[in-house]
Order: sequence, then C-alpha cells, then structure tokens
Amino acid sequence: MNYKNLDELAKQVGGPLRLTQLIISRARQIIKKVPVLVETKLDDPVRIAFLELMQGKIDLNDGNVRRVRSSEFKNSEKE
Repeated sequence: MNYKNLDELAKQVGGPLRLTQLIISRARQIIKKVPVLVETKLDDPVRIAFLELMQGKIDLNDGNVRRVRSSEFKNSEKE
C-alpha cells in the first residue's frame, strides 16, 4: 500500500485520526469474531480492516464502524 492511498482514505473518512479510529474499531470487531466482509487469506485484523475500508465495505458513523454494503459479503479480491 502506498502513502498516497492512505492520504486519500484519510480524506474520505474525515482525517487521519478518524481513519485510525475506524481501523482500530474494526480490528477489535474482527478479533471478537464479527464476520469479515472481504474474502482474504490474511489473519491480521488491522490489514483486514484496511482491505474492507479500501473496498468500501465499512464506514465510520458517529465513531462506530458500520457495514456499507451487507449484500456484498464476499469479494473476489484476495491477498
């Protein structure tokens, strides 16, 4: 992942602090066994959360992570 993409993601969610908050919140959910919204072989919750955010599967809503497209549970992009 390059830094330009990180900057773009930060702008989309309202800044770097909100991006960090989103990733941490989602990683905690993944650790608690909440279903993952992308198909991947990764086992790192933080990297999985980044993938979900980059693919538009999650969003920040009043400080909480929420699904954007629950109908798209699986994705063909794999790592």
